Amino acid sequence: MKIKLDIVSGFLGAGKTTLIKKLVTEGYKDEKIVVLENEFGKVGIDTDILKNTGVEVEEITAGCICCSSSGDFLSSIEDIINKFSPNRIIVEPTGVAKLSEILRACNDFKFKGLFEVNNIISVLDVKRFDFVASYSKVFVDDQIAVSKTIVLSKNIGVDIKHIEDIYSYIKNININANIINEDIYNISGQELVNAIENEIEEYDMLKLLNKLDKTAETRNPYHFATLEFKTHKLIDYENIELIFKCFEDEDTYGKIVRGKGILQNSEQNWYKFDYVENEIQEENYYKEDIGAICIIGYKLNKKNILKLFD
Repeated sequence: MKIKLDIVSGFLGAGKTTLIKKLVTEGYKDEKIVVLENEFGKVGIDTDILKNTGVEVEEITAGCICCSSSGDFLSSIEDIINKFSPNRIIVEPTGVAKLSEILRACNDFKFKGLFEVNNIISVLDVKRFDFVASYSKVFVDDQIAVSKTIVLSKNIGVDIKHIEDIYSYIKNININANIINEDIYNISGQELVNAIENEIEEYDMLKLLNKLDKTAETRNPYHFATLEFKTHKLIDYENIELIFKCFEDEDTYGKIVRGKGILQNSEQNWYKFDYVENEIQEENYYKEDIGAICIIGYKLNKKNILKLFD
């Protein structure tokens, strides 16, 4: 029986890791799964989060698997198969990966018979859809165009008209896309799997790929960069909130579009934080060694940012 390969794509902070956690801990809990995590930077925060579920996680931090590191991607898949013999591999690309290029890599002739591409999922942040499209339309449209399933995340309290507009936007690009408009936290793992595994007879991956322009722009027009570091410092969440409030001064710090970290507070309790476009959240966490922070944006003034943390 062929190994199933699932791809969960989506822009920075859309909820990819949350969805994968739900799948590995509930939906596919009886399967032998390996997650291939492609972090934007070299500090693997999402990798840490997924390892905390008990699932095997391999990572690529050398770059985006849809471009310069596609060779690393293919060799990593081969290594995972040889090392773990899993039932399923779940791939989480970076938030600015071009999904069509990943699918083209998966069609490499040397992998014929080793695995089958199964679920092709894109996670769209409903609240920040317009914001994300303004930064990364080429990537968002590409993800929509070749996905089997679109999961609308962070949809609680969103105006129904806005969601209907997103539905129309998706269907104009991919009329056969299976759209899931359920809160990831409230839907059960089995319900999520049933919705994702819903067979779409009209879906033809190769046909969709052939319709796309292979020469279309694949670079990020905003040249996203990362600032990442590990730390033994005890930093209270209230101070993290103040730091990210300071980031509203784009002239001083650059444009911050994503922040995440796992830290220890002054009471030596671990927590993780997530920041996406002027919204930050905290969650208790378990960790034993060193804290880590990753900040993603463009025109970052790294010297000024580091001063805040100092």
